Amino acid sequence: MAEFRGLGFDPVPGRPDAVAETARRYAATAARLEEIRSPGPIPEWAGRSAQALADRAENAATGLAATREALRAAAGLLEDWAGTLAAHHRRAEDLDRRATAARQAVTAARDDVERAETEAQFSPATEPNLTAARARLTARQDDLGRVLAEARDLERAHHAEAARVAGRLTGGNPLPEAPDRAGITAHLETFSAAGRELAVTIARTPAGKVTPPPGAVSAFAAALGGR
Repeated sequence: MAEFRGLGFDPVPGRPDAVAETARRYAATAARLEEIRSPGPIPEWAGRSAQALADRAENAATGLAATREALRAAAGLLEDWAGTLAAHHRRAEDLDRRATAARQAVTAARDDVERAETEAQFSPATEPNLTAARARLTARQDDLGRVLAEARDLERAHHAEAARVAGRLTGGNPLPEAPDRAGITAHLETFSAAGRELAVTIARTPAGKVTPPPGAVSAFAAALGGR
């Protein structure tokens, strides 16, 4: 974490590298979900059980699609925020350098005032030097104040932008540190459960009714994620 000793505070909390890494993780998860394909209908197999399982698979696919798009959108927002955060850090580092120089100038000006005060005590004729030294100190303090004011402006802008991005990401909910793996897993488990249920249903189908062609059960279950 950056230290802004010249400013005396951190106007831009946050780590651009960590945000960028989170964006990459969201994008990678979305890409993996893109590889999951919904199973198609099984030829020569129909009926209420077939329709029920097809509906279940379709609902699970819809859930996965929504999760994938949410992750992809979040990745884009986080990638943009990482760039903004990096720019804010560069600005803060520049202000910190200026603040450090300004503080050094204030210290030097204060030393000049102390010397001028000592001289004025023993030589009243040097009083104008003391007046000038005090004016320089005031000017240097004003310089530092302006830099710190710029840093406070940056801090306010930074927090406002962070709140805006967080609002777009979460809609008021806490920002997750990682993709919602629990939700993704639930959808994947739905696929697997549907595959297993289909296999059991077919196995219990009376011989007189229409059955899927050889290999269809395992193919469909595999497509659903069943093992």
